[in-house]
Amino acid sequence: MRHYSGLIAVTAFIAAGLCAFGTSSGQTPEQSQEWQAQSQQAAVAEKARLDQLARERAARRADPMSFVRTLNPMTPGGWEFRAVANDGSWATYSTTHQLKRSGKQVTMWLRQEYAEPQIGSEGKYLSVVQKVEYDCHKEQLRTMLAIYYSQNNLAGSEATEEGDAKTEPWSPIVPGTRDEFNFQWACSSGKSVAATH
Repeated sequence: MRHYSGLIAVTAFIAAGLCAFGTSSGQTPEQSQEWQAQSQQAAVAEKARLDQLARERAARRADPMSFVRTLNPMTPGGWEFRAVANDGSWATYSTTHQLKRSGKQVTMWLRQEYAEPQIGSEGKYLSVVQKVEYDCHKEQLRTMLAIYYSQNNLAGSEATEEGDAKTEPWSPIVPGTRDEFNFQWACSSGKSVAATH
């Protein structure tokens, strides 16, 4: 609660300072009062938004699967639910569609859904699909293609980032992370694909 009151205090301080500046730069008292009233309304609206966000986060922490239940499983694409964050902030899906294995390397698609907008180089997004290469022997990965969507369930506007196989660097798999979880699943699934071919 202190965070909100601090934010409102800062907003009020800025508003008061701008009001004083506005009055001294030729605003009429009526214009100054109207501007101050609008600033106060904006502060009240921001507090309401933050309160609502806090309630939504608390609900997701209490039941992380509540976020997953709002998502489209998109089973025609072979998407299977894999994991959800303990606080319900994200969910991961994978698919065996187009999964390929070449020697010790596995290429597969991952889908990530977020409960709140994420900010990337291409702007805000709520879901992303990535074509990821895993080196099952050296325990590393690299993302070859990422498509960002403005809405959940791979909907809305999209932006694409593509890597070059000749220059895209490999990243180590950090133990205990989501990357390690996906790596283990990809490499075990890749063995199954190799066994059936």
